[in-house]
Amino acid sequence: MSDSINEFHGLHGVKVYNSTIIDWGGSAAITNTKHPEMVSLYIVRTNMSSGLLPVGFQSVDFPQNLYDIEFCVTNLCTLPDDLDTKWHHSSIIQVEFSQLSNFPSVLLRLEPTVLSVSGNPLTEIPPEVFELSGLSDLGIGAMNLNELPRNVTLVSSTLIWIRLVETNVSFFWSWADQVVERVLLVAKGSPYCADLEKIQNGVADTFSVSPSPEYSSILMDPSETNLQVILNTVYCGEFDLPFYFLVVDDYYLAISTPPPL
Repeated sequence: MSDSINEFHGLHGVKVYNSTIIDWGGSAAITNTKHPEMVSLYIVRTNMSSGLLPVGFQSVDFPQNLYDIEFCVTNLCTLPDDLDTKWHHSSIIQVEFSQLSNFPSVLLRLEPTVLSVSGNPLTEIPPEVFELSGLSDLGIGAMNLNELPRNVTLVSSTLIWIRLVETNVSFFWSWADQVVERVLLVAKGSPYCADLEKIQNGVADTFSVSPSPEYSSILMDPSETNLQVILNTVYCGEFDLPFYFLVVDDYYLAISTPPPL
């Protein structure tokens, strides 16, 4: 990125679409001094050198109003461990359909209000994510996720959405009783929803997994008297990923039809 970006003092947002960032160094960094009005940073269908976060997005003088940071369809594979000393806490942070193979612990310390890591090659999510104070919306869909973490102690009181679309989740642990009719679990494309559809249609009367006292006493109870409670909590209808408005960008910005996710 050219240092000339420092001249754009009224910049409200940056979107990089269908590009490759070879170098975005410190001399062209997004800063509060140069970009005090900036509120959003969107990196979409874009690769970065070695899959690393550019230095230009890591200034200690981060814009004071930049609370919306979203990556979608990128090669980002990790986040710097000291990012919580640079980015603002309570931000919207989305790293979707990228290359995170391990959940970055720095995301816990950043305490985002909206967090999505959908579409990454993750196989597990730390239990602390579900306990984050201030988190309202969690995206963990389109991943090879066989189950939610077992040992969640106290689910965040602010959490209202958990998006686990297109995962392999077939059951819920006992802690999920805490979220019944308070949090919406969006689970289209999961084995759990496949089982629930069979139960609703009268094809089956139990979930396919063997019963366990460690499972949710409510969400794993398919009895007729409990079914509506489940339906008030688990949504198996149509739901698109990613959470980022990729379809809109692809419609207006793409030169040709982008490859499917």
